[in-house]
Amino acid sequence: MAQLVWIFLLICLVNYSDSAKSSRQRLRLMWKTFNCLANSNYISGHNCFIVEPEKSLITAELTYFVDISKYNATFKLFMPRPPSRQLQKVIDVNVDVCQFSKGLHGHRFMTIVIKGFGKKASQLKCPHPRGNYTYPNINIADNLPAFLPETDFKIEMNFLTSEAHVFNTSLTGFLYDPLKKKYKPKDV
Repeated sequence: MAQLVWIFLLICLVNYSDSAKSSRQRLRLMWKTFNCLANSNYISGHNCFIVEPEKSLITAELTYFVDISKYNATFKLFMPRPPSRQLQKVIDVNVDVCQFSKGLHGHRFMTIVIKGFGKKASQLKCPHPRGNYTYPNINIADNLPAFLPETDFKIEMNFLTSEAHVFNTSLTGFLYDPLKKKYKPKDV
């Protein structure tokens, strides 16, 4: 009888982990806008765009003509908080990229963003030498936590040295469940 109970518990555990995986994959991300602004004292050319047709991936291309010995990144997430439909800041993080790349300091949401860079994340290191950098098909959706609701959101990321902003980005998008009827994003 005890063996039967253990087999039943194992079956339930496997089913629970499968349903947890599917719920994590339940929501999809769609980008609406991707704007970037480069400091011409550091970057000679840049291109930022949303990859079509699914609009779930973004790509950034940058040409640095100055070596950067040390820099920080800020990450801000804005979401509506009921009952208001207006976006409000829910996360505001400042990370030393040099320390983060060594694994010394981290933040959960910055880790999600960095994982989205895939193999190209290794380019976010210190010192950051001049040259051409391409970050193709950045996929943040694969690493989002399962607890996030269907919602509109805005992300602002800024890379800066102690002297100046180097590169600023602003993204708007929404999370939706493709199994439900079509989600209608709000104007952000």
